[in-house]
Amino acid sequence: MGQEYPSRKVNVQAHRSPDTSRGPKSAAPTSASQEPDIPLVSVIIPTYNRAAYIADAIRSVQAQTYAKVQIIVADDGSTDDTAAVVSEFGDSVAYLRLAHRGQPAATRNSGLSKATGDFIAFLDSDDLFLPGRLAKQVSALAEHGDAGLAYSDGYFFREDPETPTGHVLDGMPTPTGDALADLLRGNFLTSPVVLIRRSCLDSVGLFDERPEFFAVEDYDLWLRIAARFPFIHVPGDVAAIRRHGGSISRDVAALRMGTLRVLAKLETTHPQLVRQYRPALHEGYARNHGAIAAALLEERRFVPAVRHAMYAFTYGLRTAGLGTVAFRAWIRRRGVRGTGARP
Repeated sequence: MGQEYPSRKVNVQAHRSPDTSRGPKSAAPTSASQEPDIPLVSVIIPTYNRAAYIADAIRSVQAQTYAKVQIIVADDGSTDDTAAVVSEFGDSVAYLRLAHRGQPAATRNSGLSKATGDFIAFLDSDDLFLPGRLAKQVSALAEHGDAGLAYSDGYFFREDPETPTGHVLDGMPTPTGDALADLLRGNFLTSPVVLIRRSCLDSVGLFDERPEFFAVEDYDLWLRIAARFPFIHVPGDVAAIRRHGGSISRDVAALRMGTLRVLAKLETTHPQLVRQYRPALHEGYARNHGAIAAALLEERRFVPAVRHAMYAFTYGLRTAGLGTVAFRAWIRRRGVRGTGARP
């Protein structure tokens, strides 16, 4: 990964909060008539009680060099000042007020129902797009008409976006073309670094809103897209992703249990395809059972920890080298990713 990204210098000047007391004069809305010859990108920002962050998120989209962007804020019934903050941006942002459900998949799908773009991007309301993010990924998808999804790297931060704590793709695969095997082994994507061709969503469907896929609905969607369309890796950082105590992904055991359900779902919906990728699927099961076992062990829940450890061992034996190849890859990956990147 290091050789692809020789510079980690962060440019966040475009991401500062707007002076909302003066209105959104510096961020006039773009329209189809202004740039008729380039495709529209719809950026969906799902939010819930993120009034302190959402202005920066919107501003980071408006600062993009790509000229034809539709911004949709899908608000899952916020009780803070989110609506007031968004209203300061005027007509440049479409605001969708929803009844609170606490289900990110439903919030994103509601935003998608209002999106009219040829390409779809997602930005969590406490994260930031980096300059040039949309332009480089739209260009990649335009050059590869068969590809359904383009993705890039991004970095994590705590409070200061100028101080990265890790990178999304550190130690992770970066396939171009068939990405299904790598995705079966483990999810290496997060929504702020992804751009999707809308026609692909029309083919594979939207986010699964069922409660059992809470917090893993994005992984489920990536797999469904990868089962039918090539991916394109576009080098470079495109998003700054905030890590804090309110992040959904902090409960490792629950997240990994959800991932197991995603893999089982794919086996049910694409049985013939999955048979072609059986070793990668087994490695995915082994990794997730192993992560669950480690998390439960830290909680001193020894009986379920041993059970998941045995599942991990059993699935590992069904992979290359009786699991030794996957284990060595896991050691290398953990050494590169450190503590700043997600599990």
